[in-house]
Amino acid sequence: MRRITIFLFMSLLLAAACKNEQAPSPVSGGVNCDVAKITTSYALAAIQTNCTNRGCHPGGNSPAVADFSTATTLKSYINTHRSTFELRAIGSLADMPQSQGFPALSQGMKDSIACWIAHGLPDQ
Repeated sequence: MRRITIFLFMSLLLAAACKNEQAPSPVSGGVNCDVAKITTSYALAAIQTNCTNRGCHPGGNSPAVADFSTATTLKSYINTHRSTFELRAIGSLADMPQSQGFPALSQGMKDSIACWIAHGLPDQ
């Protein structure tokens, strides 16, 4: 009985000590955007692996308008078509890649790219 009383007391004490303002920032897909330092090279590598190297957005005679072949062209596209990019590539209803047989970006990857965009597309 004494152990149960001590356990309940400690549980109540612990619960009373927790406050929302002390809680860490929410983490989505394993990425805490408040502290994540996602760089252009990381985002470009992920996008090239999943979007450029599959023949969809390589630039040149690309079958799609978006050119993700270099950091410059990727940033230019995002700066001029941000809402489209967010909706189709990293949003909760993202439909990219459209090619069958290729998996969608993981939630962690989407969140990482979203953090990179939210932080202003930093190079470092």
